[in-house]
Amino acid sequence: MDKKTQNIVLLCLLSVLAVLGSIMLVYKPQKEEVDALESTNAGLRSRLEELKEKESHKAELEAETEEFKKQFEEELKNYPADLNQETTVMFMKGTEADTKVINNNFSLPEDSVFYVLGEGAQSSSDISTEGSADTAAASGEYTVITEQLNVSYEGTYENLKKYLQYVADYKFRRNISQINIAYNQDEKTCSGTVTMNLYAITGGDRDPEQVNVSVKEGVDNIFTGGNGSSKNVASPLSASNGEKIVSDHELMIMLASADNDSTSGIVVASDEADESTYVTSSENARQDLTISVTTENNKNYVTYQIGDKSYKSEIRSSSLTVYVSSSARVDSDDKNGVNVSVRNSTNLSVYFKVAKDDNSDPRFKLGSTMGNVKVY
Repeated sequence: MDKKTQNIVLLCLLSVLAVLGSIMLVYKPQKEEVDALESTNAGLRSRLEELKEKESHKAELEAETEEFKKQFEEELKNYPADLNQETTVMFMKGTEADTKVINNNFSLPEDSVFYVLGEGAQSSSDISTEGSADTAAASGEYTVITEQLNVSYEGTYENLKKYLQYVADYKFRRNISQINIAYNQDEKTCSGTVTMNLYAITGGDRDPEQVNVSVKEGVDNIFTGGNGSSKNVASPLSASNGEKIVSDHELMIMLASADNDSTSGIVVASDEADESTYVTSSENARQDLTISVTTENNKNYVTYQIGDKSYKSEIRSSSLTVYVSSSARVDSDDKNGVNVSVRNSTNLSVYFKVAKDDNSDPRFKLGSTMGNVKVY
């Protein structure tokens, strides 16, 4: 092959390479861009057709949207805009006023986020109990918050049915998730606990309900009582001024002169016929008597103690009833008596019936109390 032929072949190869380079550097990118534009146009054409279809049903869709909005607003009325202690207290006060059932005690827990509109229910790891309602309100999203009330109650069977109906018919949605009922055949009363779930929907432009709190506050002495204190707990025994306790009680306190010949001046017993249950004192001076009510292994117990002497007994009723059989002072040298303190960490109520005590210088004096305590 001569030199001229070689040049021609080389020129042809260079021409082919130039054409291939043009294809790779110019045509291919432009082809890819055209393909991308055609794909985008296809999606836009599909979207345009969809919008045209909706445009043809615009009036119908607007009417449906307005109807759904009305239904949503109507459902919102079943829930308050927030949960706070004031509304909870007034709700619980309403249950007592309308049904005569006594709420011996109930908790005021922190609320937690239950559901966020558009996100769904919250898992346990997502739920926060600290400032959750404030956070939800600040976000502007409709958020369902909830709190759980554990209530200890007491009342007649008929009133308990009214109580449950009151909760079911309340203006805001309430749910009873658990209820325990114990029936006292002698007193014809029911007592137990009920667990209620309260709900609210925050967010949007919802404003919390303004509550007029009409609950008496304060006592003269937080330890010894006064209006509103635990000693003034209402009870089914109130109608008879606690007279039933005289013949039917869990604990008895006998108070007499320290110089009497028959017994010690102070005797506390869970069973008067069994001296092994006695805690006594023969001192001619006031003694500190501590009564502790506790729960262990789902059973309730009372422990009574004077000095280093104590006795523990199981409580088999729905309340602890204590009969105090006292007596008048013999003379000015008659000094004995008891200063009673009650430590009640359970849901049970403690009822005292004091009989025949000295009018001018009572032998029985109730000091500090914890829990539900009533003296007749």
